[in-house]
Formats: sequence, structure tokens, C-alpha cells
Amino acid sequence: MKAIRLHIKQNSANYKKEETVQNRMTFPLPPYSTVIGALHKACGYTSYHPMQVSVQGKYGSLKTKMYKDDCFLNSLNDDRNLLVKMKNPDMLSSAYQVVATAQKAQGNSFEKGITINVINEKLLEEYRFLKRTKRRIDKHKKIINKMKTRLKEMKADENISAEEVKEFDKRIKHIKAVYDEYEKVKYTIPYSHFRTLAKGPKYYELLCDIELIIHIVADENTMNDIMDNIGNLTAIGRGEDFVEVLECAETELFDVENIETIKYDFYNAYIPIKYLERDSRNLKIFTNKAGGYVGGTKYLLPKNYTIENLNKGLRKRNFNKIPTIYGSVKFLRRGCKGVLIDKTENETYPVFLA
Repeated sequence: MKAIRLHIKQNSANYKKEETVQNRMTFPLPPYSTVIGALHKACGYTSYHPMQVSVQGKYGSLKTKMYKDDCFLNSLNDDRNLLVKMKNPDMLSSAYQVVATAQKAQGNSFEKGITINVINEKLLEEYRFLKRTKRRIDKHKKIINKMKTRLKEMKADENISAEEVKEFDKRIKHIKAVYDEYEKVKYTIPYSHFRTLAKGPKYYELLCDIELIIHIVADENTMNDIMDNIGNLTAIGRGEDFVEVLECAETELFDVENIETIKYDFYNAYIPIKYLERDSRNLKIFTNKAGGYVGGTKYLLPKNYTIENLNKGLRKRNFNKIPTIYGSVKFLRRGCKGVLIDKTENETYPVFLA
């Protein structure tokens, strides 16, 4: 079986676990989806090209670093954090102007000027004017509620014709539409430009001195594209997690049944559990006791995804996740089913395609 072998080094990287927030923890090696995404970006692909990937490697050390996190809250609060106005609210931009800052954790008020530090008086007055505008609009919209009550009375009055009821209902809808449009232009849109910004310390884990051996199996055209565009592979993980590609070579993978026993304890690897379920006797990684694997770490790694369309134009990624064990291979014996090997002049790599 033809494949591509990548030998990569990184000074540092964070392969973020998606469920971590306060401390952005990292996987010990890049998940399949991270590798596949980096290769797709390098090749300029805009749709998924099926491929099988094997990931193994090692790192020198793990450290934790602190950073300042800027978090825009989903709702605008009048009594806490920072009041800011977005500079480009209609674009994907995080640029903002600070309007005022709260002095205490609670009990402040930007509108009333209670225990705040004013940074931009003009923008603060604009914010206060919008709050007053909202109250005026709500006061006038009470007219619609009174008209709706009158409409119910008219429907119950037999002396009022259906045509008159219909005209009154039409008038209510017209007035409501006018108020809604006025509120949208004069309040909703300009008010949405103001946001609550929360600042605070957060942490992320950083792997250092990383070395990766990655095998890729795909159709011939895809593998040719990867070989031709390997120079465009600049990072794996975050955008700043730069890579040094030491080797990008075509290779041939052989079935493990064609070799003698291999002792291998140089790199750790992601090993899909399916390989253990097929033949755990000849693939010595760790022991199986009472249905639990001992000696490795279980991970449910994302690989590829499909798009699910939700309501209101929203979309959701549904990932295909592979149950794997992260650990080191002790030895491979002839007869081990499914595992492939990549034999070079200096090393023989076990390959666990997922």
C-alpha cells in the first residue's frame, strides 16, 4: 500500500482539547482532524478529501502559560465589567473603544453613573440616550396593547360589523409595524454596537520540542497534491505553531505478517481500539483486564465532520470520532492483524491508520 510519510518538528504547540476553557489543555499529539485540516489548508482544498492518517511522536516537556483573555459577553450588562463600543460591529472584528469601567464587582451603573470610571464621555452619553429611547418606545407601544384589548371587545360586540373589526385589526398591525421599524433603526441596531467586555487571566498548556511521524493514505491525486504543496504546510495546531518538515517521502506499507517480531519503544502513538480488538495477543501495548485497557490513555479523537443545518441559518459540525489509546508499542509479532509497517534504512515504524 502506497503512503506518504511526514517527519515533522515543532518548537512548541497546543493541540487544544475542545472541552477545556479556563485552562486550554492539549492533546499529547495532534488529533486526526488537526492533521487533516492542516493538510487540506496546505493543498487549498475547500471540501473534504477522504484520507487515512496515522499519528505518532514525542515531546520534550509540557508547561503552562498564563494569558489575558478578552471575552465579549452574550448580553449587555449595565452594572459590571467594561462597557465598550465595537468599531466595526458589522464585520468579524474585535476592535473596540472603551466607554467606561465598573469599579466594583456589582452594584455599579453605567447609565446612572454609579461607581464607574468614565473613559469616553461622548460614547457614554450615546449609550444613555439609547437607554432612554428604549423606555420611550416601550411606553408608546403600550398603545398597541390597549388597541388589542379593544379589538377583543369589538369581536365580542355583535353590533360591530366584521368589516369594521377587520379594518381595526389592519390598523393595529400597521401601527405595530411602524413601531417595530422605528425601534429597530433608533434603538436595536445602534444599541447592539455596545458590548460588555470581561477581562481575566486564563491558561494554556504548551508542548515543547515536538517530533511527529505522520503517515497519510489517500487516492493518488490527493497524495500527489500533498507532495506538491508540502511547502505550504506552515503550522499544525494554532496558527503560531509553526512546523519544520524534515522529510516528506512516498513509502510502501507492508502487512505486519511479512516481518519478524519488532521491538519498538521510541515514539508514542494514537492506536485505534479496533486494532486491539482484532488481536491484542500479538500487538503488545498493554494488558487488557476486565474490559479496561491498562498502560495507555483513552481518547475519543475527532477525524472528519458533516454539516448539520439548524434553525435560523445556523449550522453545526458533527464530528466522526475514533476511540483510540495513546501509548507506546512494546512489540509487534507476526500474525498481528490489520497493523501495517513502514520500513526504512534506519527504522521500522508501526502504522495505525484511522
